[in-house]
This record gives sequence, structure tokens and C-alpha cells, in this order.
Amino acid sequence: MCKVSVIVPVFNTASYLECCINSILGQSFSDFELLLVDDGSTDDSGAICDEYAKKDKRIRVFHKENGGVSSARNLGLDNAKGEWVYFVDSDDEVLPDGFQTMMDGISEDVDVVMAGFEKINENGLMIETIDESGETVILSKKESLSSLYHRYALGYVYLGWMWLRMFRNEVIQRDRIRFDTNLAIKEDTLFETQYICRSNGVTRFVKKPVYRYFMRQNGAMSGWRHGFDYKYVDSFYALVKMKHVIQSASVFDSELSYVAKDGLWRRYVEIKNGLKESGRVDNELTKTLRHDLFKEGVGLYFFILKAGEKIKKRCRLLT
Repeated sequence: MCKVSVIVPVFNTASYLECCINSILGQSFSDFELLLVDDGSTDDSGAICDEYAKKDKRIRVFHKENGGVSSARNLGLDNAKGEWVYFVDSDDEVLPDGFQTMMDGISEDVDVVMAGFEKINENGLMIETIDESGETVILSKKESLSSLYHRYALGYVYLGWMWLRMFRNEVIQRDRIRFDTNLAIKEDTLFETQYICRSNGVTRFVKKPVYRYFMRQNGAMSGWRHGFDYKYVDSFYALVKMKHVIQSASVFDSELSYVAKDGLWRRYVEIKNGLKESGRVDNELTKTLRHDLFKEGVGLYFFILKAGEKIKKRCRLLT
């Protein structure tokens, strides 16, 4: 058994794939297997995977019909033999000491190791990072769950990215935790929520970059930046499922209830504003979302509360 199973879902990223694979094979920590899951690519991605497998015995390649990133990751999980599991996107890179940094964070009481990153824009400029000289903190289950939701949780812009975390494979396989193939977006944070709730939930956060995330014009998140896409409605229902999972956790309380409801309300507003900004009118969708908000306990009181927060913010800006 190796120490880490690195799972890379691959779909039509031939232009970036070699850089991604090379960044993994060039790690200072070498006790890992690399699972390349070709999700029905129509470019040279599959052939590139096969060529690398001939050169390095740590690489295993799986070819499948196109079914989306969740089905590709699930196939990787079905075949993962490592003690720990780490996910990498095929158009990104892992920094040279990335795996070693995360390995250094492992201890018997820790079920998640989380680390920093570098976010690179289309012009090659780093626009965001977590790099605090390797400072390390321990997060409780409650803090770990909160970090998946709102911006500036724990003082950072967003900590819900899948590639920030390394997971114990024993927990994943024991509880058969898999990605929801019915969700086009936020399937990663639902997976993380399920994992945290079913593990001891203790996270070691090593504030040193291990991952380089590239913002691509044709990337998975580009649609949200360039206009409204109906697949983002999936993210609302992913948040509903996350709320239900958290409600079943032993640490669920009024604070986490507020965080979960706040996440739903914010996503409802984002979708509603996205429709408006794109010039679309879909009263039936907004009516359905509003109905489901109330069904999840985000009632009139919550709307009044949020309106009050907005008024207070405007007053502060005027003074």
C-alpha cells in the first residue's frame, strides 16, 4: 500500500495535462500512486495519460465514457489503494514540496490535512494566496464545516476548494463517501461536508502553498464569471443537501444552523441577481427557490434580518 492516492479526472485538457502530471511526478515526496481517469476525452488527453503510464509504474490509467467530473472521481475512489486521497484538477499544478508539506501535517488524531494555494489569473499573475510561513493551526469539526460556506471564514476569501484538502481513505471507503453525479457544481463541497461529518472532523491547516490553481477562460467556473448558467441552480440544491448532512452531525447547533441557512440565502440571491444581470426573467425558478428556502427554515425573519444588515452597512458607508 502506498501513502497517497492522487486522483486526477481528465477531460479534454491536452494543452495543460503534461504540466499537471509533471508537477505530480516531480514531487519531493514519492510514495504515491497516480490515478488518471480519462472521462471520454475527444482530444489527445487519453493518449497522453497512456504514454505517461508506460514511463512510471506509479501511474494507473482508466478510460471511461464521458460522465462528468464526479463520476471520474468516483472511479478513482473505487480503485484508490493509498492511505490518504488527494484530488488534482488536470489543468492545475502541485508545487514541488506540496505532498511533503501535507504529509508533515498528518498525525493520529487528524482526519483532514488542509494547506494553502496560489491562484493565478488568465494573465499569469498571482491574485490570491495563502502563504504564512507554514503556520499551522488545528480546526475543530465545527470550524471545518463553517469554512466550506462563506467567504472570509477564518479570515480567508474562500476555503471550500477540493484541492486544499487531503482525506483519509479509510474513512471514505468505510462510509462509502462518493461524489453526487446529479450535481454539476458544488459537488466537491457536498463531498467534503459528508466526509467531515462522518470523520472525527479534526483538520490540521498548514498555511503554506501546495497547489497552483489557474483561472481558465474555458474552465469549470468561467461560466459564472461571464454570465448566468442554469447549472448553478444545482449549487443551491447542493447547499440544501449539505444542510441536511450537517443537521445529522453531533456538533449541529444554532450557530451551524445559521451558517447553513445563510449559505442558502446567499446562493438564492446570487442566482436571482445572475438572472437579472443576464437580462433573463424566470419567475417560475425564483418562485421555486423561494419556496424551497422557506421549506428549509429560511423564513421571513431571515429575510428581514438580512435586509437590516444591508441597511446598517449602507449607513456605515454614509457616515
